[in-house]
Amino acid sequence: MQKWRGAHRKPWGSILDLRSLILGLSFLAVLITFANTFYAGFSQQREMLIRNTLDSNEAYASKLATMTDQFLQQAETQLGFSAMVLGSAFDDPAIRAAETRRLAEQSQTFNSVIIVDAQGTLIDVSPPMKEIVGQQVRSASLVEALNARRPLVSDPFTTGTGRFLILISKPIFAPDGVFRGFIGGAVYLHEKNGLEQMLAHHHYQNGSYLYVVDRLGNLIYHWEPQRIGQNVLSNPVVQAVVQRGETGSAETVNTQGRATLAGFAPVSSTGWGVIVQRPTDLTLKLLSRQAQDMLLQIAPLLCLTLLGIWIFSRLISSPLHDLARITNRLSDADTDQKITQVPSWYYEVIALKKAIEAGLSQMQHKISRLNQETLTDPLTGLLNRRGLDDTLQQWQELRIPFAVVALDIDHFKSINDTYGHDVGDAALQFLAAHMRRATRSGDVLCRNGGDGFTLLLPGTPGREAVHVCERLVQALATDSPPYPGLKITLSIGVADTQQTMESGEDVLKLADAALYRAKRNGRNQIAHS
Repeated sequence: MQKWRGAHRKPWGSILDLRSLILGLSFLAVLITFANTFYAGFSQQREMLIRNTLDSNEAYASKLATMTDQFLQQAETQLGFSAMVLGSAFDDPAIRAAETRRLAEQSQTFNSVIIVDAQGTLIDVSPPMKEIVGQQVRSASLVEALNARRPLVSDPFTTGTGRFLILISKPIFAPDGVFRGFIGGAVYLHEKNGLEQMLAHHHYQNGSYLYVVDRLGNLIYHWEPQRIGQNVLSNPVVQAVVQRGETGSAETVNTQGRATLAGFAPVSSTGWGVIVQRPTDLTLKLLSRQAQDMLLQIAPLLCLTLLGIWIFSRLISSPLHDLARITNRLSDADTDQKITQVPSWYYEVIALKKAIEAGLSQMQHKISRLNQETLTDPLTGLLNRRGLDDTLQQWQELRIPFAVVALDIDHFKSINDTYGHDVGDAALQFLAAHMRRATRSGDVLCRNGGDGFTLLLPGTPGREAVHVCERLVQALATDSPPYPGLKITLSIGVADTQQTMESGEDVLKLADAALYRAKRNGRNQIAHS
């Protein structure tokens, strides 16, 4: 019983049919095309979003760098006015106090204002801090401002009171040019002031943020105040802006290990750097939401497309599927009726039905007639006269148009008499080989006997058959002969079914007549009937 089941089990290959293949390939093509298009669009949008973010951050960083420069210039201008006033009234305590108070209270540019005389003594401060007035300045930044005798913006430093600040200073000269000291405005980096308000006012609400570093890579401003004073010079973006003075943008990883899209620009007057950046994941989060929305929008259309493909695949494959089932049971009595009932609404099915019907009508005839041994010439491997006649009969029944080429080797008897029959046989084989190379796979090549040959060229008009003959003659002339000194030339006659539709024999007779005409005219030529 087990053996009986195995004998009737379908082979693996029968599980797949044309319908399944068409459907599978169509679905695969649509899905691959959709995935490729979606991926290409997503990638393009991603690159565009990243590029726009980088460009926007770079432009914003440049704007803030310019504003920071302007802030420092404005602060220097304010200090310069006071320095000019104090130059002629430096020894007047009331004027000194008035100027420091005015600078400290008039605007929010400075958190405190100090005056240091030429000997390095702090002689005035606002807001008032009596405990430091009269002391000698010891901070390196204050000493630098004293010795520089020019406008100066210090590096960030920590004072004795524990404040982290920068000092903007302006020298004070008397009308006679004598250096009297300097006036300086302190900007506390952990407290509210004009610089902090300018930068904080422009803080983005979409996850972007900015920070400012000095020329050594220390944070001067950061939206997280506890980070002010940290050194971030290891960040490649910070290196580019403070060490090389570059303006630009880049995808980078910050000192906390987070991927960011950064734009940067230098503050030209101080060597500081302004960096505006946004985490990459926040930038692309919006794109992910857009991609999900797009998928939801196109899903119905994709489903309808796949449904349409399934319907059309069935319509296309059903006739071929039915014909395939019929060909597995050609011995059934109602095979002709089944073939007629198969719907044929496109060319391939119509042609296949005709081919099956023609093949069915000729199957028994072919089985009884075609025998390779009786149809083939043993010397050349070409069809013999019987094979030629069978081919002509089949083409006549199928109404296949064709051309006939009849050819003989010129003076073949002389070749046999001069060189011997072995050389003559070699000449026949030599010609047969060139005939195969000069013709198509569907052409029929025959040896009639002796040195006579016939070519049947389906679907070929006479003028194209002449071109085939010319190529054959040219190949014989240029190839080395099978025996030294042997020269093989041909007399050829050509005819085709456009001249007569009576029978294949009529076309053969026309080709033979053309062949004899070529011989009468001197051989080694082609004659068309």
